[in-house]
Amino acid sequence: MKHFKNPFGFTLIELLIVLGITATVSAIGAGIYINQQRNKLLDTTVNEIVQFLNYAQQKAVNQEKGLNWGVRFSNTANDYYSLYSGDIYSTSEEIHYLPEGIQFIQPTDNNNLDVLFFKLLGTSSGGTIIVQGYFDRYVIIRVMPSGLITYGLDNQNVLGYAWNSRVGWLDFGCVGCNVFTPQEPGELAGMAYSNNAGFIFLNCLDTNSCSNVDFKVQKDINGDLSGWAWSEKYGWISFNCLTDGSCSQSNYKVSINPTTKEFEGYAWSQNLGWISFNCQTGGYTGENICSQSNYKVYLK
Repeated sequence: MKHFKNPFGFTLIELLIVLGITATVSAIGAGIYINQQRNKLLDTTVNEIVQFLNYAQQKAVNQEKGLNWGVRFSNTANDYYSLYSGDIYSTSEEIHYLPEGIQFIQPTDNNNLDVLFFKLLGTSSGGTIIVQGYFDRYVIIRVMPSGLITYGLDNQNVLGYAWNSRVGWLDFGCVGCNVFTPQEPGELAGMAYSNNAGFIFLNCLDTNSCSNVDFKVQKDINGDLSGWAWSEKYGWISFNCLTDGSCSQSNYKVSINPTTKEFEGYAWSQNLGWISFNCQTGGYTGENICSQSNYKVYLK
């Protein structure tokens, strides 16, 4: 019996296998390329927004038209940011829409945020803008009252519940709360929410009030929190006895455990009393009560 050799060197099956492998590799390569472009789109958009803020600030410094200049950020069906002049927003002089797949998560849905720069000095009303892209990546842009504009990736958003015996649960992961903490030492942003206490703001940038009252909660290199938060119904909340100078009476603080990524300890409010951030020390004498109520505030 004679065996005939394929003059082309490959059988049909071998050729189909090669084509299949080539198609698979090409598809994987295309997927990687698309993902890279989507990641790059967020970074490019953020850079354009920061440049636009700088543009408005420079107009204010140059006193163009003798007016202040600002940027409005609008979270609508088609998110956009726009240039305006004057003390308050009336009309847009230049509008830029966010590309498909990119959106604002601060300002929140159907809300606007106006960041105003004051003429000559370039100082600002301040504000926090959070831009989200594909794969749940987001970038926080902060405009300080001094006029300084900072931005960067911040992959640690805060979730979970704290507990207060007077108003009950404080939700740090509610829709629109957008609580974030920096990976490095720095300021927290966003707000918690209680059905009974309303919003609790962690940074004056989130209330656009830094020009009047400069409050914030901040994290140090050890993960210890300090500073003040503001409850719209109950006033100031201290996150560390060093903040209110009471360590000789009660050595309290809130900290973030670098290993578990959980918040630990207590905050204090003159009107609310103690606020517990973790059931492990949530009992009346600081004992573990997780078997009764397994609550905590933690980093995602």
